[in-house]
Amino acid sequence: MRLEATVPASRGEAVDKLVRELGLSRSQVIDEALSLFLKAIHELQQGRRLCIVDPKTSMPACELSTPTLSAIEWALRRERLELPLEALQKMQELIDAPAEPNKRLRAAARRLAKAK
Repeated sequence: MRLEATVPASRGEAVDKLVRELGLSRSQVIDEALSLFLKAIHELQQGRRLCIVDPKTSMPACELSTPTLSAIEWALRRERLELPLEALQKMQELIDAPAEPNKRLRAAARRLAKAK
């Protein structure tokens, strides 16, 4: 299957460098990268993380992460939130009758409007 992607120039240069250093084709490098990404997603779905292990100590040296992997990890962490009835009632009261804006809030709104 043929795939096309647009990547930053720096990443494209890194791919070309790997192609030269390892004697692989661009397709092979991209296939390897996709294989690692798919494995990372699978492990996240199993509740695990990926890390680099120091061969001398067998201890994790660093964790592998990307913005997408982090977002998926957070999305997979679902926890039930239980609030006391009083807290829910207070939230509803605040929604139904929000407080009037004070001087600090008005000043912040003006600063935000000027920044745009």
